[in-house]
Amino acid sequence: MVKMNLVLLLMVLLLSLAVVNGFADDLSRSKSESASMMHKLGRGVVNFFTGWIEVPKNIAVEWKKSDPFSGFVIGTVKGFGWGWGRTVCGVYDVFTFPLPIPEEYGPVMEPEFILPDIWGADFPYYDEPL
Repeated sequence: MVKMNLVLLLMVLLLSLAVVNGFADDLSRSKSESASMMHKLGRGVVNFFTGWIEVPKNIAVEWKKSDPFSGFVIGTVKGFGWGWGRTVCGVYDVFTFPLPIPEEYGPVMEPEFILPDIWGADFPYYDEPL
């Protein structure tokens, strides 16, 4: 019985150390320079392939602010401008990911990604539900 309790205590101790070690690894990895470089590379790839989404996104924003025709025209023009900028920033991030520019691998444009609603901000919608 004593041997069984000792084995159980040892297993609980080892399991708790493994969990603590796992959390420490995540904390140290997320602040490392290589993690920042890989985040910049990923941001560049995502922005390169999703820059075109700026067009429907800006149409939705402008449509919400004004009437449908003006929203479509202004949103299309703004969307092409922001989409081109986001795509170029994506290419820039991909080619400069090993370099800490801008400071500490920060984003060139805000928001960092095309759809910030996934990371907490609201995404514009066309109309309120009826």
